[in-house]
Amino acid sequence: MLCAGPAGTSIFWDGSRAPAVGAYRPEEEPFVEFRLLGTVSVETFTGPLPLGPAKRRSLLAALLLSANTPVSVGRLTDSLWDDTPPLQARGVIQGHVSRLRALLVDADAEAYGVELATLGDAYVLRVPETLIDAQRFEELLMLAREQRGPADTVLMLKEALSLWQGPALSGAFTGPPLRAAAHSLEESRLATVEQLARTYGVLGEHHRAAALLAAETAAHPLRESLAAELM
Repeated sequence: MLCAGPAGTSIFWDGSRAPAVGAYRPEEEPFVEFRLLGTVSVETFTGPLPLGPAKRRSLLAALLLSANTPVSVGRLTDSLWDDTPPLQARGVIQGHVSRLRALLVDADAEAYGVELATLGDAYVLRVPETLIDAQRFEELLMLAREQRGPADTVLMLKEALSLWQGPALSGAFTGPPLRAAAHSLEESRLATVEQLARTYGVLGEHHRAAALLAAETAAHPLRESLAAELM
């Protein structure tokens, strides 16, 4: 469904979790879903987990962005504090890890291959990549590049954009590493919007391309590539 939304939000998202016809789907519908493309959250069939303060969301975001890879306490400190961290930063991180681990255990996340482990001076969030919306976004972009026809490419790109529910990493207190990650994700989203508009043009659906670009140009008036596509 094509509809304009607020700045930074997905213009295709209609509140439904049902994928578009012919679009990519994981092999089975997950009971646990990790979201970075919007408010940082953990969704379950009983609702979102009560993650608590912004720093805990920042911790989760940092671990998800390096899913299945150990993240050092030093790197987590850089992500959670924008300025000089407190002397007790390590203890604060340990407390957030303990609470996040307890939430995942209570949600029976281990049944879906999710585990928050400690490895020496680092933490690793082991999680199937299909449970992370940002990873599914990248996979859908890859599938779009593999499509032979523009109509199928449109389906893949629309499904990718439908995963966005707001500015990336919303609700987190973002230090420099997380700000850089949020910027990179947004750049990827905008590039996907531009690609979708070009593909609409190939199909002769110029009105759809114009509507899509007009909405994004209004939200990002200084992005020259959007204006160029609109022209």
